[in-house]
Amino acid sequence: MAQEYIVLEPNKYGVVHLNKVVFSSIAKNVIEDIDNVVLADSKKVKNSITTIVDGNKLSMSVQVKVACNANVADVCSELQTKIFESISYMTDFKPESIEVSVVGFIF
Repeated sequence: MAQEYIVLEPNKYGVVHLNKVVFSSIAKNVIEDIDNVVLADSKKVKNSITTIVDGNKLSMSVQVKVACNANVADVCSELQTKIFESISYMTDFKPESIEVSVVGFIF
């Protein structure tokens, strides 16, 4: 059954729980920092980034629009890598999968 949070490894002070909104926010910040890509629905992050936590595993699906003059494969690969690296760095947790769906172009 899907959960709302990830449980990090306990430390000497206790346990840290990270809500899935944290991971969505990190992904949103990464998308805003990369050229040639925007969220598909920039008004509602909830509609463009789906974060699923199941059995303490994190999966994300991101819907984006890519600039019409950019190499789509390169932009998506860079986006996946930077989202993974940002989440790993900021939370010490590694996502299971990050799916990028291109749903349109920026003209």
